[in-house]
Amino acid sequence: MHHDVPVRIGTLWTASGHLFGRVTLDAPDSLNALTMAMVEHIDPQLERWAVDPKVVGVIIDAAGDKAFCAGGDIVGLYRSMQNAGAGNVPADAAAFFAREYRMDYRIHRYPKPVICWATGIVMGGGIGLLAGASHRVATPTSRMAMPEVGIGLYPDVGGSWVLSKMPGHIGMFLGLTGASLNAGDARYVGLATHAVHAGQRGMLLESIAQACWHGNAQADANRIDGLLAMLGDGQELPPSPLREHAARIAGLVDGDDLAQIVTRLRALAEDPDPWLAKAGRAVAGASPTS
Repeated sequence: MHHDVPVRIGTLWTASGHLFGRVTLDAPDSLNALTMAMVEHIDPQLERWAVDPKVVGVIIDAAGDKAFCAGGDIVGLYRSMQNAGAGNVPADAAAFFAREYRMDYRIHRYPKPVICWATGIVMGGGIGLLAGASHRVATPTSRMAMPEVGIGLYPDVGGSWVLSKMPGHIGMFLGLTGASLNAGDARYVGLATHAVHAGQRGMLLESIAQACWHGNAQADANRIDGLLAMLGDGQELPPSPLREHAARIAGLVDGDDLAQIVTRLRALAEDPDPWLAKAGRAVAGASPTS
């Protein structure tokens, strides 16, 4: 960890003499919420590893299993907004979002495999780190969401792009309700590419260290797929409520009239299906059109 920045930066040596870079978020008290200092520490390192011929891939994870990353430092941003006054965009908030979005875009465009170990809570800015990775690993404890609607913000960190790629109209539903996804949901909509047991992280790191790598992005990505398969990829997926409700969701968010869609979603609060009712209550207390 660098001084007081709650991020650990390291490397993992492999049997072939290559390296994997490793970024570990380490702010468990705030559920690893991203701060400007953390982003400023992570992004330049990703840039350096991208051009280092010894580095063949990157691992992004977090200390512990409770949360990968619960988003940005909303408390800090709220304080900045209060100090700036109504109608003004705080300079530090604008700088944070710009830097965070550049980091997320870098991961999307990364020339080497990126493994994101997304166990526990993964929301907002955590989705931003996850979505661009080539290997997006969920576990049975994963709880993912884009809950920005609850504070009147659009799904940022590339969220609107990610949601638009999901099957059917599910992305629209998730963006407007902020509904959470389990590992089964994440695999169904493509937010996760793999799912293994949370206790397998150490074995994955060990297998990466023992493997021989090529320095060729596609060949190395295939090798990672194989390592995850050996750890039981996909064998412990919980049922996917999104898959089970896909037809109903499609009807709820059909059409181009956002006001009508929001009205239908809010009416779900009285639905006999508890999963849909929860989504309806969330919309009722949110700001989906701001």
